[in-house]
Amino acid sequence: MIDPDEKNEPAGAAPADAEATSAEDAEAGETDAEAGETDAEAAEPEGEADAESEGLDLSRSKLAEQPAAESTETEPEEPAAPVDLVALGRTIEALLFASETALTPREMARAAGVRTADVRKAIVSLREQLEEQHRPYELAEIANGYQLVTRPEHHPAIQKLKAHRVQRKLTQAGLETLALIAYNKEPIARSEIESVRGVDAGPVLRLLLDRKLIKIAGRGTGLGQPLLYTVSNEFLEHFGLKSAADLPKPGEFKSA
Repeated sequence: MIDPDEKNEPAGAAPADAEATSAEDAEAGETDAEAGETDAEAAEPEGEADAESEGLDLSRSKLAEQPAAESTETEPEEPAAPVDLVALGRTIEALLFASETALTPREMARAAGVRTADVRKAIVSLREQLEEQHRPYELAEIANGYQLVTRPEHHPAIQKLKAHRVQRKLTQAGLETLALIAYNKEPIARSEIESVRGVDAGPVLRLLLDRKLIKIAGRGTGLGQPLLYTVSNEFLEHFGLKSAADLPKPGEFKSA
């Protein structure tokens, strides 16, 4: 038979061991929990730092997204590719040929769709090119702008050409007024021309003066001292005359 004391002893020992094990597990769990809290506390500043860092990044991005101050320049935006100065020089030369007045670099830049700085560079290159190739015209700077002008050595030929063209384009009124001035032995006043033609001679006289076919020879002695007109040297040169005395006589026109 089994002794009752021996039978109860192992049965009572087992619960004691279980309680000890449970206590150790509980202590271990508390230790793990504390370690977890410690890790969480240690991780918390990092999270705050990350949040603060993200906040700074966001603020910087907002600053970056703010629009830049608008430029007062009306020039086109800088092209992505470098500008071909040779091609731009040809464009500038064409613009100057087409214009009757001097063009500023800004005007040429707007027409060509480039920056003013590029136009200035192309102007320097174009001027050197015209000089090297001995072109009959040069790039002159006039009134803060640029214009193509003929070289001085070609002016005599150009003046002759203008004189021929002027004669072909004169109106009937211009020819009549020019004939009155040319065939009058003395310089003639405007009032005398108007008394013969019966119309205002002011516009025609200004036209003849602009075309250098007549010139002012002085002032008369009459009322208001009117201007006196006579033919110019250009007029004589065009018709191949030494003086107005060499003009054909009215009778020669009839016989012709």
